[in-house]
Amino acid sequence: MVIITKAISIQSFPYLGAGVSTSTGIPDFRSSMNTILPTGPGVWELRDHPGAKRSPKARVTTSTKAIPSVTHMALVELARRNLLHFVVSQNTDGLHLRSGLPSTLLAELHGNSNLETCKKCQTKYLRDFRTRTSKKVHDHVTARKCTKCNSKLYDSIINFGENLPAYELQTSYEHAERADVCLVLGSSLRVTPAADIPQQVGERGGNLIIGNLQSTPMERLAKLNVHALCDDLMRGLMAKLDIPIPEWELHRRIRITIVNRTISIMGLDLNQDIAYSLFSAVRILVREGTEAKYDSKPIQNEEPISYKVKLTDINEKMDVYIELDWQGHYNEPKYTVKLPFSDLTKEIHLFYNPKTGHWREE
Repeated sequence: MVIITKAISIQSFPYLGAGVSTSTGIPDFRSSMNTILPTGPGVWELRDHPGAKRSPKARVTTSTKAIPSVTHMALVELARRNLLHFVVSQNTDGLHLRSGLPSTLLAELHGNSNLETCKKCQTKYLRDFRTRTSKKVHDHVTARKCTKCNSKLYDSIINFGENLPAYELQTSYEHAERADVCLVLGSSLRVTPAADIPQQVGERGGNLIIGNLQSTPMERLAKLNVHALCDDLMRGLMAKLDIPIPEWELHRRIRITIVNRTISIMGLDLNQDIAYSLFSAVRILVREGTEAKYDSKPIQNEEPISYKVKLTDINEKMDVYIELDWQGHYNEPKYTVKLPFSDLTKEIHLFYNPKTGHWREE
């Protein structure tokens, strides 16, 4: 679900379901056996048809390799123009954050497969991999520990029978109470209490607009039902608004700190200081001009990485080269950051274009 608030004092929010991500190659849950979606039947539909298999022609990928859709990027652009003030999503694929949508505008009611949390100190950790490791439905303990209090970490996925995150749910209701328009995109509106949020808008007289291929239980409550693919709907809406939809680039925020020869390297959420594990390895080299002075070899420590360079005769002519090796979901090449080898803190924003295969730095 997404809450869009227009600057002309019209409060509106989209409510997003699995249909938003089907064009990226992630199957939904309820689409029928004869669906027109490129991903084929929904996960639960296949489960209910023993022996049925997804067609080899179906276009399916994993959530970590999926590229954000036209719908994702349209929402990012609306947020950038301050026309979208909040987003509520039922999806756990992590694509809203990866698309560049600010985390401060997002409530992920059913969790995020890339997010784990500490229940003791409430610290959050984003990972560039799926955090869930347990095979038991209601067991959410992962294999990692909190770097602040050393307590166990838990994945953030909400399964049936489990409570939704209180803050995200309450914030969503608060935005729904103010909204003039609720735009539902790609949701069957059958899973509560999440579906109660757009229903609240419709029942109090707000404009409930539903964009979904299939019928929903709230059709009579809606002022408008659009049976279309989410991307087609959003292309039409953005064309009507005369707002171009940007192409997606992978955006990474990295903070590097050097203090007394100790180099700390930390990935971060784009908008909040939430630690984000991004690297498969890091390598630190020190050079004086063209002369190599030090080579750490690949470092594969748990992030944030903290490494002390074992050099004593440091001078102002030396530079440090930090070679970043990624998880590689989008075939990202290594990227090397060059900095003077002196005490400093530097924040770097990197943008990767999967079409060209190149990084750029800002």
